[in-house]
Amino acid sequence: MALSKFERFLPWTGLVAALCWIGHWFLDKVSASDEPGAATPSFVNEHLNLNRGNQACLVVMGVALLFFATAVRNLLRSGEAREGTYSTIAYAGWIVVVAGISQMVAWGWALINGAADAGDDTATHILSHGYYFAWAGMGVGLATALVAFGLGGIRNAVLPKWFAVISIVLGVLGALGNAGIPPGGLVNYLLLPLWLVTASIVVARRQKRAATTAPVLASA
Repeated sequence: MALSKFERFLPWTGLVAALCWIGHWFLDKVSASDEPGAATPSFVNEHLNLNRGNQACLVVMGVALLFFATAVRNLLRSGEAREGTYSTIAYAGWIVVVAGISQMVAWGWALINGAADAGDDTATHILSHGYYFAWAGMGVGLATALVAFGLGGIRNAVLPKWFAVISIVLGVLGALGNAGIPPGGLVNYLLLPLWLVTASIVVARRQKRAATTAPVLASA
């Protein structure tokens, strides 16, 4: 069965999400030092356009990941004989990731357009604590999505084994990092763009292969 243009496009939204995450790294300018509670109204306002650009990157990343989640679910589902199992869990995991990114955006706007814009030092200090650790909200979903993606890929042979294993390892490290056990959280934070780029390529190729072989399997 031939893939539609939209279906062929879906895996590459992972690449879009990766670029947005990298943009988030470079545009995030709420404090002069990388530590919780370090933001000041003056610093945030001096870098206002960069911070707004950072917010835009997170919004686009969230939207892109919902499209990417669909590509992941479709690929895993193609290897599941009956009702979706791993595909459903992986899809749910990506939804939680996007929910985590959404609350990062909420913390960001509260900090940028709320406390910093009002020149409130105390509120800015408090909000910057939450903003600093807001990435942890997406960590639970990311760990779930990566583990389910890897297990489903191995169980149903729809992924290269090496990439499935890497995904599982990163998922476990991410869960440990979210629980406060280093260096899992940092590893996922830094490697997420590379994983998304690789996943986009792998999913696009495997999706094409699955579509090509589907009629053969149906007629066998």
